[in-house]
Amino acid sequence: MKPLADKTALVAGASRGAGRGIAYALGEAGATVYVTGRSVRGAITDNRNECIEETAQGVDARGGRGVAIRCDHTDEEDVKALFGRIAREQTHLDLLVNSAFGGSEDSLPADEGPSFWQRSFSLWDAMMSAPKSCFLTSRYALPLLFTSERALIVNVTFFMRDKLLSDLYYDVAMNAVNRATLGMAQELKARHVAAIALCPGWMRTERVTDAGFGPADGAAESTAYIGRAVAALAADPLAARYTGCALTVAELAEHYGFTDTDGTQPPAYE
Repeated sequence: MKPLADKTALVAGASRGAGRGIAYALGEAGATVYVTGRSVRGAITDNRNECIEETAQGVDARGGRGVAIRCDHTDEEDVKALFGRIAREQTHLDLLVNSAFGGSEDSLPADEGPSFWQRSFSLWDAMMSAPKSCFLTSRYALPLLFTSERALIVNVTFFMRDKLLSDLYYDVAMNAVNRATLGMAQELKARHVAAIALCPGWMRTERVTDAGFGPADGAAESTAYIGRAVAALAADPLAARYTGCALTVAELAEHYGFTDTDGTQPPAYE
């Protein structure tokens, strides 16, 4: 029996990138995986061709059950409708992965890019969609998560410990996710729901690969690497020991013993 065969998960922001990699890994472990996002067939976003229907099919192909539902995770009515449907179809929800990010990767500058006061303040709303969707989705997921014997929230984030990320807007948004994770963990501990912030390295997402970057350029991790980290946490009956923590995929790879698709364990991004 696959380790997550009796588990139900939701991956928010699963049309591409980390979310898709996580959904695929959960499918390989046998889970039922609801995959959500704004990109659907016939109505893609960010000028990308990937969509949630493709992700759901990939989950099926890997041995799980994928269910694609369009949802803008910054829209409260969309989120309420999403969990209304899941509640009609499932008796419980074991895992929520918040991976939705409304800020386009194209909006992230290089290390030598313009300073925050030289950039449009519209980036604030784009970047802060990450903590907003994290809060909003978690809030409406909780009634279903409370029905699980061992529920887990994983918030995908990015940090470099005490170093500032190259983009200040992005840095503030990701640190908001990290602080939200800490607060969620404290408030949910008595309800047996763990909350963990998880940081990948530089991943070879579809956009990064299309731009010609690879391991030689520092893009060391496939999106399967973070997927395996989430699957390992979801299968660990003692995962609650990490509640409130901000962890790297590399740390979990060392602890659980999984590797990336090439058999290596890429170190944490620095």
